Amino acid sequence: MIRIKSTATIKDLKLKSARIVRFSDNSFAPIGSVHKILVIGNRIIIVDKTIGNSVLIFDERGRYFNHIYRIGDGPGEYKNLENIYYDEKEGSLILIPMDYRKKYFFDINGNFIKEERYSEDIYYSDLIRLGNSEILVKNGSMNLEDGFKVYENQELIKSAIPYVDYLDMTPLDGRNVISKIDGDNYNFTVGNRDTIFRYDAKSHEISADYIFDFESPISKIDYANHPSPLEYFVESEMFIGIVDLFQNDNFLSFTTFKYPRIKGRLLLKSTNKLYDTEEFIRKEVGNLGFEGILGLGQNGEFIAVLKAGDDGNWDFSKNKDLEEAYGEMNDLGPEEFLLLFFEIEESE
Repeated sequence: MIRIKSTATIKDLKLKSARIVRFSDNSFAPIGSVHKILVIGNRIIIVDKTIGNSVLIFDERGRYFNHIYRIGDGPGEYKNLENIYYDEKEGSLILIPMDYRKKYFFDINGNFIKEERYSEDIYYSDLIRLGNSEILVKNGSMNLEDGFKVYENQELIKSAIPYVDYLDMTPLDGRNVISKIDGDNYNFTVGNRDTIFRYDAKSHEISADYIFDFESPISKIDYANHPSPLEYFVESEMFIGIVDLFQNDNFLSFTTFKYPRIKGRLLLKSTNKLYDTEEFIRKEVGNLGFEGILGLGQNGEFIAVLKAGDDGNWDFSKNKDLEEAYGEMNDLGPEEFLLLFFEIEESE
């Protein structure tokens, strides 16, 4: 059992490498939020669901390249964007609209390829496509069905994690809840459970990899039945949810929630020690706003989204290389986002 609150001392970790990427101005719209980051070849692809309702495509240095914004009812068009995924086998982006009955395929430069329809209503939070197979984590609050499903040629071949109202009726945004471990193995989370599961795509077996103790003041059942659950969540300072799963060989990163903001966690796989991600960034980089680790680089680097600190300033005083890179950026405003690509290692 791993305690969410009981993080290890951050002095045990240090940055192995780090670099920052700034987004250039683009001809479409300013970035209002970063929901997800994909790094494919020399492209950085982000989802912005706040201002642009779009996908923005940049090169590896953050220079604007293209965007996907196709509002309407015609072929390849959507009303509202839900998420985007990458099909490694086909080498294409898969855009999912909020109506969930369609999916749209684009190349990594943002050019439309085709549209496909599902044969049924499929509501889900995350997707990994494996050739003819799709691993889906379902939105339990929308379908009242099993939370984990695998389809092959749109035929259901695996269904697990039954719907439970007090675990699945959650308003939390379940973004990025599937993460590849290696080979055929994937980690995933479902609903408001306290477990990170493992799925073997070869054997179709599901097991529990990590079980967490959220040390909540009341049980999940009592919380679900509370007359004012949101008010209680705020006042009790309880933790809730496991989302934003990203991992490399040594560390697994995830996000949990504690009012009024997200809380990042880094899990050292060899020891199951848990570290506070924001505390680590403050120690190794500076006093900055932390929007979460929302991507993984091609070489296993974590990608954190940073903003200016609470005082509106950018502080890289704990890392001279990053401070120098920041000094070369002209007029970096407090409303902008920066990407921090970084590797971690244990201190000697």
